[in-house]
Amino acid sequence: MQINLNQLRTFFLVAKEKSITKAAKALHITQPAVTMQVKAFEKNLDVKLLRKYGKELQLTDMGQVLYGYAQRVFQIVEELEYELRSYGDLTRGSLTIGTTRSFARHLMPGLLSRFQERFPDVKVSLKVGSSQEIADGLMDFKYDLGIIGRLPHPGKLKAIPYTREELCLVTSAKHRFAQKKKVSVSDLIKEPIIIPESGSGSRYAILALLESHDIKPSVLVEAGSVEFIKEYIIKGQGISFLYKPEIQMEAKIGLLKPVEIEGGPIFVQTDIVLPRNTEPNPAVQAFLLLAKKGS
Repeated sequence: MQINLNQLRTFFLVAKEKSITKAAKALHITQPAVTMQVKAFEKNLDVKLLRKYGKELQLTDMGQVLYGYAQRVFQIVEELEYELRSYGDLTRGSLTIGTTRSFARHLMPGLLSRFQERFPDVKVSLKVGSSQEIADGLMDFKYDLGIIGRLPHPGKLKAIPYTREELCLVTSAKHRFAQKKKVSVSDLIKEPIIIPESGSGSRYAILALLESHDIKPSVLVEAGSVEFIKEYIIKGQGISFLYKPEIQMEAKIGLLKPVEIEGGPIFVQTDIVLPRNTEPNPAVQAFLLLAKKGS
């Protein structure tokens, strides 16, 4: 025996309204169609569910039992419909974003504040890691989307260009480069360079720049912490490339010196990255639209 949900709904409305006329109006079908569905339901179940008492419809004992179950079934359906509507119109839901430590500090606050102002009931969770870690996590569906520096992304990921972030050559205020208006890339040949950790989009950009000038960098240390890199530079133990917003305070008080590179600024393309061949949920779609408007 299988329960036909359309027939169950018709029976439920007839029993609830105690009227075939009212049930037909609620279902937007004719009264004969309601009567046929109820009779077909009774035949399918091999049990009498309704009886007439004068002009009034009454439930049989089995009809009372089935009506109790139907109430519970359609209460759950109503709750499910509410959840789906809420999910679609973003009156609830969640969004997990992966990004780098640098972007979490200077790129995400403005973007997230705009999103949460527009969709205050969506819970946003921000996770940080290197660009490669975020890309790997997206392929494992740990995040809904990522905002990272450009990498050679695998085919499983879709990259949407977002912004271009400027990388500055940074030295201490006492470094010989600090007195120059500009330096060439070839000037970096013998300089001890502090480079970001493996998997970083900025590291990829820095090494690509040096390689394009046939320069094998004299790497002093690899570091994942921007604060660590800045401290090393301030102490005069090396130079590095950092995102411009990350050094504004230290540059203002004279601890760090951004130095121009001949040939113009160095930019890292940031991408919004998503798993390929998956349908973005409503929260992701709303975020992408907001990011597109604000970029």
